[in-house]
Amino acid sequence: MNILKMVEDQLPSLSRQERKVALQVIQSPQEVQQMSITTLAKKVEVSNATITRFVKKMNCRDFYEFKLQLASGGKPEAKEISKGSIADDVFSFYKNVLSDTSERLKMDELRKIVEVISNCRRIYIFGIGSSGYTAQEMSQRLIRMGIAAFPMNESHIMYITSGIIGKDDVILALSSSGSTSDLNKAAAMAQKNGTKVIGITGVEKSKLYELSDYPVLVKNSDFVDNTHFVNSQFAITYVLDIITTLLLENETFRRRLNHTVEIVMENKFNNSL
Repeated sequence: MNILKMVEDQLPSLSRQERKVALQVIQSPQEVQQMSITTLAKKVEVSNATITRFVKKMNCRDFYEFKLQLASGGKPEAKEISKGSIADDVFSFYKNVLSDTSERLKMDELRKIVEVISNCRRIYIFGIGSSGYTAQEMSQRLIRMGIAAFPMNESHIMYITSGIIGKDDVILALSSSGSTSDLNKAAAMAQKNGTKVIGITGVEKSKLYELSDYPVLVKNSDFVDNTHFVNSQFAITYVLDIITTLLLENETFRRRLNHTVEIVMENKFNNSL
């Protein structure tokens, strides 16, 4: 069996500390190949003995043998998508959306947004409909980093919130069309209290783009051949992934995230026993 596949299969049965090693191996196998056992132990904050126990559970005599198997296993070959298939159609759609969105993005502007989020007291993430689900998911990411984040996906609650937040707070507004009336009105109301608005939308001349203090333009899925049921939030999620990754350059946020992920995994695997 491929060593990475074995690590994935054995993950639920590992101890809490061993799972930290396993996740590092799964996520960065090539990096682990270049590490000494001491370097890896320091990286994931476990003891050398924990790594020794881990590799023995993977049927390896020692860490050196484990690294050899890791090197020889290689990456699993990507499954080829047949041309003209439904899978190919969806893949082409997503590729176009990502490519066009990437061309629109300016990293210095995204880094400024990350700075604003990092220094705010609270961040309220506005989104209605599909964007509301994206707002909930992004809020969970930020909460795991220790950032006070609150998803708002109902217009009445947005209005109430906008009336009480202030200059130390931030709104992250998500709308593919940029023309969601209630969302835009609530965001504009908050601006009167000094609240900064980050807006992510697919339409440059939209109300949301124009009112935002920090506007981000993505590819609108409506502008691609989108006659099938595909994820209209894909471009927005791509930008949120970039913002999340930039936030994790902050050591404090990264440490908090690792700690909360560890707690969640511990609970998840304990409940599965």
